[in-house]
Amino acid sequence: MESFVTAWEALSNLGRIAEGETILVHAAAGGIGSAAVQLAKSRGAAVLATASGNNIENVLALGADFVFDYKPVDFKAEITDVTASRGVELIIDFVGGSYLARNGRSLAPGGRLVQVGLLGRDDHAIIPLGTVLHNHLQLLGTVMKSRSQAEKRAMIGRFSDQVRPMMGKGLQPVVGALYSFSAASDAHR
Repeated sequence: MESFVTAWEALSNLGRIAEGETILVHAAAGGIGSAAVQLAKSRGAAVLATASGNNIENVLALGADFVFDYKPVDFKAEITDVTASRGVELIIDFVGGSYLARNGRSLAPGGRLVQVGLLGRDDHAIIPLGTVLHNHLQLLGTVMKSRSQAEKRAMIGRFSDQVRPMMGKGLQPVVGALYSFSAASDAHR
């Protein structure tokens, strides 16, 4: 549930996703990323995504319209092509670091970037302030771990009210593996 709650918070409460927008989800094959792709599609967004080459088909099956292999291609160039140089209205990023500048340049005027994680392990990134100012961009950061209990309850409440009724009707968590109860220690490892 945490993957979907976090994805919904990033998309809806922070990112203010709207029907008809084009969004980019980085690390779309992961738990939160795969939830974000499905939730964005359920809101009527066009979804662009990044994933490794061996996960492209999986992310397309979740509903993404385009998936870019983040290793050999520059996602900024791909977004420029796909959006006819307009950019995307919203980016959900779990990578950070070197992605920050390209994210800023990939956003349409008035666009929003919600930074959810630092998979890239680099929190010393350069922010293209000229682009941020000129294009009226918004950068929001969030992690669930640092939220207070009251904030977490509010997030879960929003999710329960707005998304839970759709679960099982096109929204499905990605299951990596199934373990018997007797193999619980193997599952944790």
